[in-house]
Amino acid sequence: MAAVLGVEIDGFVELALPSFGPPPGPGAVLLIAPLLVCFAGPFALMASPLLVLPTVSAARWASTRFTGRDAWWWVPVIASVVAAAGTAALGAAWDLGPGPSALGWPAATTSLTAAALVARRTALRGGRVRHVLGWGAVVAVAVFAIGTGVFATGLVPEYRPPRIDTAELSRSWTDGEGGTLRLDADGTARADGLTDHAEADGDDAEPTAAKYRCSGRGTWSHTEGESTTWDQRVWIRIEGCPGLDDPDGWQVGGTPDRLELAIGYGDPDAPDWYTLTPR
Repeated sequence: MAAVLGVEIDGFVELALPSFGPPPGPGAVLLIAPLLVCFAGPFALMASPLLVLPTVSAARWASTRFTGRDAWWWVPVIASVVAAAGTAALGAAWDLGPGPSALGWPAATTSLTAAALVARRTALRGGRVRHVLGWGAVVAVAVFAIGTGVFATGLVPEYRPPRIDTAELSRSWTDGEGGTLRLDADGTARADGLTDHAEADGDDAEPTAAKYRCSGRGTWSHTEGESTTWDQRVWIRIEGCPGLDDPDGWQVGGTPDRLELAIGYGDPDAPDWYTLTPR
């Protein structure tokens, strides 16, 4: 149930955040439901003896050891310690950085605490799993209804890329790593030290290395979206920089106050983005 709610809430959050492609939205939970059943189910069965039940036992031991009685509030205390250790280990193994790790710790703590409290109550009184599944389904439906209403009424606006024209694109752009791109109104383009991230990613190398940077002159053009601003594209062709000539074009993102141009590289289903912003 935590996986279902997590995907659902994440879908609503993505609707409001700037991106370079239409997000799948909360309805994605329906598409990945089979995956949740196939993978989250076995994971839950493994997590119970490896994480949840030891957390319950450790909380009960700490409770009786330090307070002389079995107090439920020791469960979130122990869960936060276990979640912190697990998040730190995964963050170091996957090189996630402090940001994702800081966000992952409260999420892991909440999930582990909820599961451990259910396990504790089930052990003491029984009959709770059925209630969790039933009320979890009710909560999932409620979250979907509330989220849909929030966006439908405009209380939280759904993100759309700003519509831009040739005049707004005709300027200097930077990648924040020393590379620049100049787009002139007459359709000429000039690159200086831009990075071919796709090639660097294929070589599993540091993209800022000199061998992956390129400079040169060429042309550029802009096509407006026929039905939505998601379809806007910027086409850049520079001799000596084949990595910039993306067959799908550069995508437009950001906000009217801070435009962004980006091309994806890496995993097509979950690409990383090489992003340029106005200088």
